[in-house]
Amino acid sequence: MALTPTNLDGYSRTDVYEDDTLVRVSVRRTEDAAYPSSWRYTLHYGALVPNPPKTLEDGTIRRYDNSHEDTKGHELHTTDQPTGTIQFPGMVELYERFWSEIPKPRFEPSENGGRSA
Repeated sequence: MALTPTNLDGYSRTDVYEDDTLVRVSVRRTEDAAYPSSWRYTLHYGALVPNPPKTLEDGTIRRYDNSHEDTKGHELHTTDQPTGTIQFPGMVELYERFWSEIPKPRFEPSENGGRSA
């Protein structure tokens, strides 16, 4: 199945791993003016227990989000760059980028994303 914006809309999943890390993905379309891209998302890879300088103080190892899109844009948080902005390439492209940058097995949304059939 090819990944599409429809697959990602409403998708949410969290996996915790034996090495005390987790991946949390939350993606949904929105008409809220605070999100000009029409997406609200968090793509998070982190540690359950923060360990600076290997993680940020909240345990983040790598996170893409747009929680302040209308004022700060799309953000990338890493230990090298705690808060930096990125050009938003599109939701599918960003999802693909995230998985190519972390050392965990990728999970895929179903045909109907995170919504029930």
